Amino acid sequence: MAAPYLALGDSIAAGTQQPVPFTDNGYTGRLFKDLKDEYGFDTFVNLACPGDDTREMLDGNYGSFCYGDSAFLPPGGSSQLAAALAYLAANPGEVKLITLTMGANDILGCNFATPAGIPCFFGALDQIGANLTVILAALQAAAPGVPIIAMNYYNSSLGFWPVDPVFALSTQALVPLFNGTIEAVYAALGVPVADVENAFDTFDTSGKIPKNFRSICKYTRMCEKHHGTYMLSDYDPDTVGPQIDIHPTNKGYKQIAKTFSNLIEDLGLFDGDDSDSDD
Repeated sequence: MAAPYLALGDSIAAGTQQPVPFTDNGYTGRLFKDLKDEYGFDTFVNLACPGDDTREMLDGNYGSFCYGDSAFLPPGGSSQLAAALAYLAANPGEVKLITLTMGANDILGCNFATPAGIPCFFGALDQIGANLTVILAALQAAAPGVPIIAMNYYNSSLGFWPVDPVFALSTQALVPLFNGTIEAVYAALGVPVADVENAFDTFDTSGKIPKNFRSICKYTRMCEKHHGTYMLSDYDPDTVGPQIDIHPTNKGYKQIAKTFSNLIEDLGLFDGDDSDSDD
């Protein structure tokens, strides 16, 4: 019997590393390898779409890159949620795990350099809370009993520390509000959360150069250490000037996958299903 893993979400789930929207370096592919090796999973289905926010996951016509009338990236269809529900309906009782990475793009649309930034942020939190509830309820109804694991987020804005440490530090106040919002929805619906915030040392300020700044430069493509000096990253050597990328490095995606794998092990979700057990 097939044992699929269904991955849903935004660019983090898609494995984005600019300028490439989909890569094999993402946490979902790494997690599938762990699931295959440890628990006998045999199918990886990734419907994640770079740029999707909670509205677009529900209705691709809000501007999804992969779904709705304006889609120009695969896989197509009306929305990511609709595609997930269709897959679950076409493969009843087969999917063994669903992961969800969703919510960051709702707030990334807010311009915090303007007075409207903070009101936009709080409006986005309301939008996330309402839409995530609908998304999860639909998935749980379509796949009763199937474990769903979500994640919270790191603070990519810490990556501005090499050029503006005051701004980088100021963004920390928004992290508990954002992650707290998505964690509250997940808790209400019984969805475990992989603690990526902690795995990326988001609030660890130990060290002469605080560890959270060092970690964000290690685990994301926002910044990097070059000849002993931290600087903004440049993902396109043919373009003049730094082009920061909020997405994880290979090490960052590996760290996220490890966080999911550890949580699955701690929860004992597939105890008795591992590949080394007797059939």
